[in-house]
Amino acid sequence: MTKVKCPNCQLSNPVGQIVCIRCRTPLPQVKLKSEIQPPLDPAANRAVTLRRGQVFANRYTVLDLLGRGGMGCIYRVKDNTLGEEVALKTLLPQFVQDKIVVERFLNEARIARQLSHPNIVRVHDIGVAGDTLYISMEYLKGKSLRTILEGLMPGQRLPIRTTLQLFDQLCAALEYAHQFTVHRDLKPENVMVAEDGNVRLMDFGISKLMSNPQLTATSMVMGTPYYMSPEQIRDSSRVDARADLYSLGVMLYEILTGNMPTGVPRPASQIMSEIPPALDPIVAKCLDPDPANRFRTATELRSAIRPILELVQTGSELRLPTGDSEKKFPRTGVRKAIGVLLALAIVGLDVIAVWRLEERRRAKVAAALQTALLSSPGAPSAANSDSLDNFEALTTRIRVAQIAVKSLGRTDEIWRADVDHAEQAWALAEEQASSDDARAVPRAQQALMLYLGLLLDMAYVPQGKVELLDPINGTGGEVLLHGFFMDLKEVTNRQFYEFYQDKNTQRLAAPFIDLNQPDRPVTNVTFYDAQAYAASVGKKLPTEAQWARAAYNPDGTPLAYPWGNEWKPDGCNSGDPEDGVDSLANVGSFAEDRTPSGCFDMAGNVMEWTRSRSAGLPYYPDDGRENQAQFTFGTKLIVRGGHFEDQNRATLAARYELPYEYQSPTLGFRCVKDLPNTLAAVDALLAQLRR
Repeated sequence: MTKVKCPNCQLSNPVGQIVCIRCRTPLPQVKLKSEIQPPLDPAANRAVTLRRGQVFANRYTVLDLLGRGGMGCIYRVKDNTLGEEVALKTLLPQFVQDKIVVERFLNEARIARQLSHPNIVRVHDIGVAGDTLYISMEYLKGKSLRTILEGLMPGQRLPIRTTLQLFDQLCAALEYAHQFTVHRDLKPENVMVAEDGNVRLMDFGISKLMSNPQLTATSMVMGTPYYMSPEQIRDSSRVDARADLYSLGVMLYEILTGNMPTGVPRPASQIMSEIPPALDPIVAKCLDPDPANRFRTATELRSAIRPILELVQTGSELRLPTGDSEKKFPRTGVRKAIGVLLALAIVGLDVIAVWRLEERRRAKVAAALQTALLSSPGAPSAANSDSLDNFEALTTRIRVAQIAVKSLGRTDEIWRADVDHAEQAWALAEEQASSDDARAVPRAQQALMLYLGLLLDMAYVPQGKVELLDPINGTGGEVLLHGFFMDLKEVTNRQFYEFYQDKNTQRLAAPFIDLNQPDRPVTNVTFYDAQAYAASVGKKLPTEAQWARAAYNPDGTPLAYPWGNEWKPDGCNSGDPEDGVDSLANVGSFAEDRTPSGCFDMAGNVMEWTRSRSAGLPYYPDDGRENQAQFTFGTKLIVRGGHFEDQNRATLAARYELPYEYQSPTLGFRCVKDLPNTLAAVDALLAQLRR
């Protein structure tokens, strides 16, 4: 029988063994590509291959065959409903009866359907036509990272700058995706590089949503062995985001050196002289066998890579390699010294180090933060508990946040009132702590979140219940929600235009952005355009329950209007003739239209997208029903709030069911952000605010 030799201990292992039976080192596989299946017989090929010009599922006109694997085909098709070219992924009929294969195929669509980010391939639709399952997704002109690597000449490597830009985008994709899922199968085959250099992460087929722990069987090992972390090899169902960061480390080492990091890998800079030594501790930290010693989040990894990327950045755009080698990284004494300094800064990765790097850009604020940190007994670099129950550590963060709030220099009346609210909560927490009152810690937590809300320009909405009612079916229920931040105001034309420009999102229609009215809500945006904006700023669209929790009374009971249950002329921008307003107003223009949580314009101006499907009530805690609902083309979502043309006097109870592609001059959106739940998460957020 053929044997596979372990690259570490040289033991011969049986074919099919994933790791060495002696030292547990991942073993080389015959091919790095996953899911290689026996070739189909010609008759089967003819039966399942779509023909050019054929109309499939009464919707897609087949233009070309892009690729074929053992489990299915990918076609370039014209979506006659959307009026654009998309990629169509089909599952071969002989696998339809295989429950595991079908579940993986459908799971890719379910998960990717909930992800909307510039660096993640967008899935449009999922369906069945005859005995063929299919997924339609964004069509990209480009190559997979594997194809790019295999196209390099022997000894040739991707330029350092290109590699770091690529991984910066992958980290951005994972920063967003890890809010919902762990990918579990990161490898070059699942990374698409478009012709303009933009990176797209794809194939979430063996991911599992955080809210669905039953999806992956405990005993099942899923993934690609070379790129799997040790804990994933042991049990795929119990891994977290750090498993994906291990896989990124394997990919980074492979691209830098051309080798896989088996055994105890040599530092990359010792193999290739053009690699900055500062990359070595980053790669080593990613590849640490113990998850506790790795980067905790993709944000941490991205923050570590950024200084080196800035060092080698030449200013030109990322492009696919043309065969020309990049200018080598200078090995002068100065460069070596810079590399050592960067390595020392990166290994610590504490908040102080991040803030010191940011001093050059935000000198005044960063210097103030630095002073507060160094003078505080519980500074983030100290060996504090990572729990938010640590009162001393909370004190440090609050002190830092107070300095940052003061540095903003705002003096308007509403801002001053919000600052006073936070200061009162903190003063009460200190008073309770001095008398050993157990309520001091939760009160300090509340004060910290209020200060963070001020820095984010968002309202802090604490954990609590909210009552929802389906006026059509007369059903409803009470939902318990975790705390969150909600945008104080609707997203404006100015904000959306910055996103449109920065992300070069060509599918967005620039005329919808009224630059003559930069502070009015952006309108005519589809659900996916709104969700893409939210992802670009590290946020999400709210669920209906979150929207209502931010709009209603603090105890979660419904309100007709932010000021009460009786109509008040000029209270909000609605279509009531008494208002004399027949168009959009700048966000925050109506002082009365501010809910108890602090959010403006929830009764009037524009109605707003939520990410809740029209699946009926009652809801389950944390919207479990929503996460399980199938999201297919034409699915309707819940839209909340009144608008400036609402002749029925806009109310907080206004509720609509609209398809996700709907556009209207009376429809806009605002975003939410999860609360940090550990001291490390607070530190990461504070560091992010300094950028």
